[in-house]
Amino acid sequence: MALKYKLVLFLMLCVFAASAQKKSTKGSLVVNAQVALLNGDDKTDGQIIVTSGYSYKNWVFGAGTGFDYYKYRTVPVFADVRKYFGTGSRKFFLYGNMGIDVPWPTSDQKRSNGWWGATESRFKNGLYSDVGFGYTLFNSKNRGIFVAAGYSTKMLTEIYDETIWNGQTSVLTTRSYEYTMNRFLFRVGYKF
Repeated sequence: MALKYKLVLFLMLCVFAASAQKKSTKGSLVVNAQVALLNGDDKTDGQIIVTSGYSYKNWVFGAGTGFDYYKYRTVPVFADVRKYFGTGSRKFFLYGNMGIDVPWPTSDQKRSNGWWGATESRFKNGLYSDVGFGYTLFNSKNRGIFVAAGYSTKMLTEIYDETIWNGQTSVLTTRSYEYTMNRFLFRVGYKF
């Protein structure tokens, strides 16, 4: 099984294990399921992520993973920090995510056209970051819907071989492109 599949499976198991835990008096385990619309200089696309963490007072520290479909399909794996302001079920919050972005391109996204034919691309991990603010619409049990707006960056490197004619013969050369995809996002989530 590939490393990225093992990592996603491990994080999903952590999320489910965390959601099954009982609350303590000093803090609690939190699970958030979220969907987002991403818009930057490429077409608008979507993202699905799940975060799990430990909540203490108005802070939440955790980790998350999911699927990001913006330009290239990837699996972000990141640390998640949130700070809530106020009391009660309606609160503003700030959040920040930082981690790695594991490429998981479709077969169409792996194709790169060179002068003398297509070769299959290889991808390297990059950085993932996401910062923003939001508002909660929780019920009396501190569960429910929240909305957020933010700014996200994902980076990755594409590498492929290209055959080039140098005037006398064909030469195989390796090319690479480093992508930095900056995008605004609107997110809707549910806190369990």
